[in-house]
Amino acid sequence: MRTGIDVVDDDHQELFALVGQFETASKTASGLVDGAEIGRILERLQTYVIEHFEREETAQLETGYEGYEENKRQHDELRRTLEKFLDKHNKGEWGDLKVATESMRSFLSIWLSEHIMKTDRKMRGRILPWVRKKA
Repeated sequence: MRTGIDVVDDDHQELFALVGQFETASKTASGLVDGAEIGRILERLQTYVIEHFEREETAQLETGYEGYEENKRQHDELRRTLEKFLDKHNKGEWGDLKVATESMRSFLSIWLSEHIMKTDRKMRGRILPWVRKKA
């Protein structure tokens, strides 16, 4: 699931690794989820999402990429969703943390896959020359 833009693909691999850590932390043999560990992973994920989206959006703006508005709208949606989820987590507002984390893990995996396949791949021929100039 590559866009063909190395810097973007590297970021995507890191995002999937963080989602994998989130999944591992939410699926324990005992069935008990470590809320503190989930919080730490969510914070790292949120920070990395913000950094990745900023890199991607900067490249799109600087190249005059015509898909910028839609891409930014989708990015903003994920930023808000992560912020809400983390806020609820920090306030202890989840009844069953195992159910909540599974729901979030599923959402993140699907969102990332769909966004990469349907939105980010469209950037390939548009921003790749810009990325090469910056290297």
